[in-house]
Amino acid sequence: MSLLLAVISLFSCFAYAPSQVEVLASSCYLYQNASFESQKVLDGENELILQHGDILTIIQADEKFYLVETENKIQGYVYKFYVSSVDNYYIYPSFNATVRNENAIVYDLEKSPTQIKAKAGQEIYLFEGYSSSNKFTAVQIVLEDGSLYNGFMLTTDIVPKGISSTLIIGISIIAAVATIVLSLVFIKKKKKTSGSKN
Repeated sequence: MSLLLAVISLFSCFAYAPSQVEVLASSCYLYQNASFESQKVLDGENELILQHGDILTIIQADEKFYLVETENKIQGYVYKFYVSSVDNYYIYPSFNATVRNENAIVYDLEKSPTQIKAKAGQEIYLFEGYSSSNKFTAVQIVLEDGSLYNGFMLTTDIVPKGISSTLIIGISIIAAVATIVLSLVFIKKKKKTSGSKN
């Protein structure tokens, strides 16, 4: 019985031992809370930026973010698709958009142009959503070395997959307005025609 308890306690230690992950992204931030809207973790006076290949220890796993600790003992939340298990295959997010134009420029986190160019039709991941009214859209793109680059692209260079519910509502409103306008024009013409007969 004591041997069974020892095995169970040993297993529980392994089960709850924090796992290590490697930063898959070219660079990314640590956040104070599990949200992109949260404030970024600081290293001194500057925002801490993790680099590709950095090793992190997972403290807690949430739905979309991991609470992690860096090798310098700094804690914060990192987006789960920015990292991959050490000694494991890279796990990429489900791509939800493609590049519209050939040699589209990829911008860095400060929205300055980089030397990276995306090919037309290349799949990308929009991790903060898509809005045609924004000049830039936050993207993740797989580079030739297999790393996942986080940056921005011009929204005009992006084709989101599928039709958003907002677009469907917009089309419905436009169709309804067009129907009303056409109806009013038809009624006016009919009144003019009937008036000229009298």
